Amino acid sequence: MKKKELLKEIMGVPKALNPWVNSLSQLIYDDINSLGDWDEEGPVTYKNKDGELVEDMAVRMEKQVIPGNEVMDLLTRINGFSDLKEFVNSEMFQNLPFWRPEITYRFVGVPTELYKLEGEGRYNAAIGTRESQGLSKIGKLRVLPNVHMHFDILVDMNDPLNRLKENLSDTIAHELLHGYQKVKQLQGGKPAHFGKETSLNAIVNNPVMNKISSDWWQNFLHLVYLHLSFEINARITQLYYYLQNKNINTKEDFLRELKKSNIWDEMKRLEEFDAEEYLKSFKLPSLEGVQNPFEMIDVLSQKQMLKNQGINPRDEESALKSMIDIWDNMLDIGNKLMKQENIGITMDSVPKSAKEDPMKFFKFFEKRFHKKAEKWKRKLYRIGSLLLQEKEEALQKNK
Repeated sequence: MKKKELLKEIMGVPKALNPWVNSLSQLIYDDINSLGDWDEEGPVTYKNKDGELVEDMAVRMEKQVIPGNEVMDLLTRINGFSDLKEFVNSEMFQNLPFWRPEITYRFVGVPTELYKLEGEGRYNAAIGTRESQGLSKIGKLRVLPNVHMHFDILVDMNDPLNRLKENLSDTIAHELLHGYQKVKQLQGGKPAHFGKETSLNAIVNNPVMNKISSDWWQNFLHLVYLHLSFEINARITQLYYYLQNKNINTKEDFLRELKKSNIWDEMKRLEEFDAEEYLKSFKLPSLEGVQNPFEMIDVLSQKQMLKNQGINPRDEESALKSMIDIWDNMLDIGNKLMKQENIGITMDSVPKSAKEDPMKFFKFFEKRFHKKAEKWKRKLYRIGSLLLQEKEEALQKNK
């Protein structure tokens, strides 16, 4: 590995992703560009920058599917290979051997004002393989089959293709890193999971957890998700591709763009998490001061919904304890499932003291969040060094 490539790897930006990021961005862009008119139109309501309620129209296309065999053919053509055989024997494929990855996406257009208000939250994406999926053999090659990538793409309906390829690249890079890490672990003879963090990820994405109708609890679950190492690493790679499209020539340029990014905000949420303040902010739906009978019915309905979801709505402390009990139950169920699948992960149960005192439970996570945020911030700053070094090398080359 060359020195420059090794530096990128150390910084958290694997060189192997470059051709895949560029190719998949082009592939999805070309597919979108070939589509006809929008399939559906419907009303959308949002608040403008002045806080005023605006009613307008939004549009969308039906879910698009690019089958895996077609993806392989398109990647072969986009990268100038003569045929599929030449592609699968190339360095590009062997560094990231996704065999017939399926791509799906939804394309949604909103008014220009709403699009600008959305900031960076314009694309959602996910990459998936079977949990116990290992590498398979295709001839002499070891490949990862059954890869599926999905993208929800939000665009300005009045200019839908503007900077689409550039905006896709950082989202694609984020998802590809997850797949790249799995491939590298499997190639090294290691399990395809990330130890106890895999269990934590399963808990926060469990339908039982997700259906709890408390924004406060859902926000905590999202923080748990953000602090997972593989999510942090994916965001480092994502930031690198995002900032490549910015005009960064100095350290000051980098810091300005970094602190405007959603990724910086996510890191700060972990860094600034305060268990005591967070617990104080927890409130149950209350009838206090409510006189309107319809509002009373709404509050009672919310409490009943929480009760149906296993939450004790008698008071805040009881509700918190029941949430932690559900968390502990999910740990126990997860341990049993891992044992059945012969996956060597065992999560410790929540200590009795933490179940009786919610502060101890959240203090435990406060410590984890702060530790991960510190590492995350260091990695973010390294991206600045990498980008500026690449800029300097490009200038020297063009002299």
